[in-house]
Amino acid sequence: MARRKFRPAVWAVLVVLALGALMVSLGAWQLRRGFAKQEMLDHYAHAAQQPAQHIDAGKVAYDGQIERVFVKGHFDASRQLLLDNQGYDGQPGYHVWTPFVQDDGSTVVVDRGWISRAAGQQPEALAVAADERQVQGYWRSLPRPGLRLEADNCAAAPWPRVVQYPTVDDLHCLYGDFVAQGLLLMDAEAPDGFVREWRTAPELQPAKHYGYAAQWFAFTLTLIAIFVKLSFRVPKPRPS
Repeated sequence: MARRKFRPAVWAVLVVLALGALMVSLGAWQLRRGFAKQEMLDHYAHAAQQPAQHIDAGKVAYDGQIERVFVKGHFDASRQLLLDNQGYDGQPGYHVWTPFVQDDGSTVVVDRGWISRAAGQQPEALAVAADERQVQGYWRSLPRPGLRLEADNCAAAPWPRVVQYPTVDDLHCLYGDFVAQGLLLMDAEAPDGFVREWRTAPELQPAKHYGYAAQWFAFTLTLIAIFVKLSFRVPKPRPS
């Protein structure tokens, strides 16, 4: 019986190299996302041990930064935002962003939590009293989508406005220059809020990304194994 020899076809080598590189890069990307989510969880844990600091319009939230903060003033329920395309437990909905006006006139945007799409379309469900109060929570940078779509968040429209991931410039356009550059995630136990799972939300679980990374690396190994197996062939006999 003739011995099989490793003789891969050129086209097969090129296909395996291209697909292998793609799958490895996807696995590495998922790993990086998992590491970033774990770092964010660590920041939440660290912030929870720190005393809350007061913030004003000059406060800037940097990427990856999580701090405990508080504000004093009142909610302005007449100019609320509904951050679109926010799911929870398999349901579509919004995150309710309500401007909070402090005694010095500065504005801080407060995320009061997730609300279902049906409830978010009912103005009475978003109502909040304008009484003087202190609000505590986590201070972070504005969330950003994986792919930002073209959207004019400053276009004239009735309040509350449905928006697509506003930027700092959008907040200035909507609320003026005296607005803090970040987002306050209102504490889960505070009144007048909705679903708030800032530290345990599914999108913050790094294990999910590690699992995806393992799948991509497993696909790569499977591809290589199939390639090697099919590349061992019996040599064609030489013509005599």
